[in-house]
Amino acid sequence: MDPLSREMVELFNPRHSGWQEHFIWSSDGLRILGLTAVGRATIAALGLNRDRVLNIRAADSAVGRHPPQGDPVQVEHM
Repeated sequence: MDPLSREMVELFNPRHSGWQEHFIWSSDGLRILGLTAVGRATIAALGLNRDRVLNIRAADSAVGRHPPQGDPVQVEHM
């Protein structure tokens, strides 16, 4: 279920859709943000932003391994 619209949707399937169509990295590169109902539902259902995962991403970011090269990152607004 999409937490925003409360609509029941299918989860993201990389065989049918592109990652960039449904997701973007937060400006700090640690959180995955859903651009669509499918993206938001997938993040919620799979717990893609749970604390342990955020800590791993932060450690990878500190040594230049994250976010993946070429993935879109949210532009920070001033």
